[in-house]
Amino acid sequence: MKPVTRKPPFYTKLSLVLLSLVLIVLILQVTKEVLAPVAFAFLFSLLLLPLAQLMERIRFSRGAAAGIAVFFFVLSMAGILYFVSMQMAGFLADIPLLEQRLLAEADVLTDWIDHRFNISSANQMAYLNDIADRSISGGAQMLINTFSSVSATVLFLVFIPIYTFFLLYYRRLLVSFLVKLFRREHATDVYDAIDETRKVVKGYVVGLFIEMIVVAALNCTVLALIGVKYAVLLGTIGALLNVIPYIGFIVTMIFTIIITFTTNTGIMAVWAALALFAIHLLDSNVLLPRIVGSKVKINALVTILGVFIGNMVWGVSGMFISIPALALLKIIFDRMPNMRAWAILLGTDEK
Repeated sequence: MKPVTRKPPFYTKLSLVLLSLVLIVLILQVTKEVLAPVAFAFLFSLLLLPLAQLMERIRFSRGAAAGIAVFFFVLSMAGILYFVSMQMAGFLADIPLLEQRLLAEADVLTDWIDHRFNISSANQMAYLNDIADRSISGGAQMLINTFSSVSATVLFLVFIPIYTFFLLYYRRLLVSFLVKLFRREHATDVYDAIDETRKVVKGYVVGLFIEMIVVAALNCTVLALIGVKYAVLLGTIGALLNVIPYIGFIVTMIFTIIITFTTNTGIMAVWAALALFAIHLLDSNVLLPRIVGSKVKINALVTILGVFIGNMVWGVSGMFISIPALALLKIIFDRMPNMRAWAILLGTDEK
């Protein structure tokens, strides 16, 4: 006679799930400096895998093939940074003029508030000075945080190519490790999951790069035709921020309106905002479905929540990495009978 096994009550399972989620988030936050570069290196290694495999077929050793692939990746990233920095040079030179224009507009706004709400300019300045005094008290800590964030960013950019090289070099070892984690009868499912993950994530990243180039070209062309100053810079930044779903477009819109308003007129700022909004509609309804395709079938609600949770856990890095992470979770949940309900929650209702 088999012993009777009692299932744990619902509140026990719920408590264990919540405790596990809290521990996972805590571990991710504590190990951000280590795991965030590894996560980005994982994406880039999948992107560079075809190039590394091509080098190996040409009789290069695995180490040389991985090194060549990473070298081309670093060269491409350096080219993008150089292009953006060249565009930033003119913008930084005009910052004093932008400050003068902002101060002039601030005076106009102060006069409007004085006449509209009967709040004198002196009271407004006193309020602003009080805010400034409070901000100065934390200036030293802010300076320390700025230097620490800059150094962390430098280390982040340095370690991504290193981790990418090792992931390409030890990819077979990592696959063997994942297969050995499960029973032998599940080996086929593990290989299928790895292959699907590689195809989905690589297709998403490649499609995202192509979409970024198309959006950058559209942004720069339309803003230049309108007559917006720094059209190339604003268009490029908008395309880079477009990688962050929804949030990136809002930040681009605000930044473009402020810069255009201070360098031109309010009407020009409105036209620039309308142009960016039209490009965003074209991107969301035509470019994104056709270029990126249905590689990542994650619904909009989960996408927004994933971006915010990624920002909470890893900051800006988490916002970039949230969508591929959700795609990976959906692939895993689809292949686990007990977790398929979560896969349905993450996905769309498309058949």
